[in-house]
Amino acid sequence: MIWKALFSLLGVGSFVYILHGYGFAHLAEDLVHLGWWSIPLALSFLPTVMCYALAWLLITPEFTYKHLGKLFRLMLISISWNNLSPFVKVLGEPVRVRLMSRWIDKKSSARSMVLYNIVHTLGTLISFFLASLLMILLYPVSPFLHGALAAFLVISPLLTFGLYLLPHLVKRFFGRSAHRNRLVIAGFWVRWGFSKIRIFSRRFPARFWGAVFLEIAARFVEGVTFWIAFRAIGQSASVMACGLIDVGRAIVDNLFFFIPYQVGSREGGIVMLAEHALGLTGAAAVSAAVFYRLVEIFWTGVGYLFWIQDENAFKSST
Repeated sequence: MIWKALFSLLGVGSFVYILHGYGFAHLAEDLVHLGWWSIPLALSFLPTVMCYALAWLLITPEFTYKHLGKLFRLMLISISWNNLSPFVKVLGEPVRVRLMSRWIDKKSSARSMVLYNIVHTLGTLISFFLASLLMILLYPVSPFLHGALAAFLVISPLLTFGLYLLPHLVKRFFGRSAHRNRLVIAGFWVRWGFSKIRIFSRRFPARFWGAVFLEIAARFVEGVTFWIAFRAIGQSASVMACGLIDVGRAIVDNLFFFIPYQVGSREGGIVMLAEHALGLTGAAAVSAAVFYRLVEIFWTGVGYLFWIQDENAFKSST
């Protein structure tokens, strides 16, 4: 099919672009330097994916725990396609809905995707607030970084509150328009998504807040990758500091989403956090950032291969 060929070309092209930009020789040199540390480093991303998959399971009543393995695999595929979209990470959503619709109906698949994205956004904003607060309270941050973190302490709750008000604002400004333009259509889907999450949170409060907690935890758990990376180069860093580095990395990625694959901006943000907040050396932070990028590239490739395998298996069964 044409769409499959286009997706495949886009995926392969993006993957080669990432590898070429990093440098194949540099990639081989880093892998040789890692030695046996490459094994725990590669596996360090799995707990994060498990948190995401469990949150997705909780937010989707149609799924039971027997679906966890499928959701785990599908989450890897979704993350892979998001990483293969250079600017705004949106390619994973249509892939996710299409693959889910093989297990449940399309309407439930779309609702699951929308609800999960809202929960994911809420968990991300809360993790930004917590990380900013912890860095200010626990570490001797520089004056500039102190101001930036203090700003996030204000911005994160405002964005969370704005997330709550968004459907009301959309209804006020676009709900009564007679023209079916793109803003009205977008406004309809925003109101629809938030109405579903409101109903779900009232009907299943434990599942809703459990999913939000898992999304917050995932941000800090992903810091295990940095902890192993620092250990691999002989640098001592606490698990807490590495968790805060990863949340900071996520903040930088969102601020510089317009830079393809956040090449340079991510590494610069990690070095700034390490040197001016957490007391780590810049050289060690650069190496850790490179190793994090290698883990991301590795699991992008794995998720893409899973997608090809699932597509071939589905094609054979139909």
